[in-house]
Amino acid sequence: MNPGNASQNKLSPATAGYVMAATVAVLFNTALAWIKDSSPALNNFMKSLTGHHWTTHGLADLILFLVLGMVFSKSGMAEKMDSGRLITALIAATAVAALGLGLWFAFV
Repeated sequence: MNPGNASQNKLSPATAGYVMAATVAVLFNTALAWIKDSSPALNNFMKSLTGHHWTTHGLADLILFLVLGMVFSKSGMAEKMDSGRLITALIAATAVAALGLGLWFAFV
């Protein structure tokens, strides 16, 4: 791949859409972990849906990822973004989420 040729560095609509969806899903996962751990009522509700709150949590993450991936892929919004920016956003979201969850479980 020639880094100087922008057309070769362009992601397909589906790839771009799902990279953007993954970025949002990673941050949603972190926020949901914080919220459900702070709210016994939400934690119990999530447990009642599937038998365990983490199962419900994982399903919520998966559904959000799949729905947003389809929406972003079909809308063409993610495709218009530079591939380097999309990848950087995903890496940054993952780092923020890891730090946020690590600190949350270490100190709360």
